[in-house]
Amino acid sequence: MHATNTKRLTAEEARVCVTGWDFNRPDPFPGLGDFIGWAGALERMPNGNLLLAHSAGYWHASFASPRLFEKETRERYAAEGWPVDFIAPTGGRSMAVYSTDDGRTWSKPVGLTNIPLDDGPVTLFVLQDSTVLCFINVQASWYGFSEAPPAFRKDLNGLNTQQCVIRSTDSGTTWGEPIWLDSPGSFYERSHGQAVQLPDGGILWPTYCSGQDENHLFGAIRRSDDAGKTWCTVSTIRRQGVDVDEPAIARFDSGRLVMVSRPDGGIFFSDDDGVSWCESGQMVQSGTVKAPRLFVLDDDTLVCVATYQGGLYVFLSRDGGVEWTPELPLDASCYGYPGGLKMEDESLLISYCESGKAPNRVYVIRFQVNSARDGIELLNIGQPS
Repeated sequence: MHATNTKRLTAEEARVCVTGWDFNRPDPFPGLGDFIGWAGALERMPNGNLLLAHSAGYWHASFASPRLFEKETRERYAAEGWPVDFIAPTGGRSMAVYSTDDGRTWSKPVGLTNIPLDDGPVTLFVLQDSTVLCFINVQASWYGFSEAPPAFRKDLNGLNTQQCVIRSTDSGTTWGEPIWLDSPGSFYERSHGQAVQLPDGGILWPTYCSGQDENHLFGAIRRSDDAGKTWCTVSTIRRQGVDVDEPAIARFDSGRLVMVSRPDGGIFFSDDDGVSWCESGQMVQSGTVKAPRLFVLDDDTLVCVATYQGGLYVFLSRDGGVEWTPELPLDASCYGYPGGLKMEDESLLISYCESGKAPNRVYVIRFQVNSARDGIELLNIGQPS
């Protein structure tokens, strides 16, 4: 597979702005500021269109009002520029944009949910029966406390963050009511990774959790055997003295599952469909690897796209996730927190954020891995590779 163009594109030339504070902005709603981001949910729908789900609000987390922050937390947020008194009756909202031309152009953002708290989509996943799942983080309106203050204990079962799933059977045109997941953590459960469907139809979904009596975050693997209607926890993953944060999983044709976790890009393997995990002792790269996303190419090359050193980078492994290339810049000028999908030609279309705070934009960028599997090349979006 070779690109037809001879000029090597820069990230600024290759990327497409999908939506943002100053471009293709959502219609106004109470709580909308200039944070248009968290674009980890990108997938091709059964009808052929691309759907990108993202959040729209006023900051990194757009807590619904009324809200309550612990005193020192509030002071720290305010010093960072966080608009702690922003009026947002339902917080941030999950939004969706659609493309009919493989990502060159995008529709105006429309709402996905009506959850009365800050909610943001994490991942889209299309099942073998064409059902579409959208996984969502929902944030309570308090922060900095060890447990929910009395006025907020009825929200999210007293959790600080809870997961839910919405389902669509018409390519993302309409969505069902939220299906709430009971958290294995006693404080919160969140996620950033992507789902995997097994040959027997089971769906695996990785999350990370915080417990009130635990010093470190731990990972959890959820499983559904009824197309996302009900879920159980089949595994929890803990490390000695290190968080399991923002885990991402992928599956090889052999059936082996691989997981990459923040903060250090730690690598785990499972050979029993996610029930047990072995920590390999290997890392993707030294330094903090945030929000990894994994893709497996047809020759089992493993691609990790992640936020690293403040930008968006790619790492490649040709031996199943044991050894990795040095970091390869994808868009080093942007914060990242990627989503994405493998296109039919094995190029990768990646969605990501310009920033982690307002003002913010959502971009997509496309690349292919070279034949030596040690580098990448940026491609024009919506054109043959």
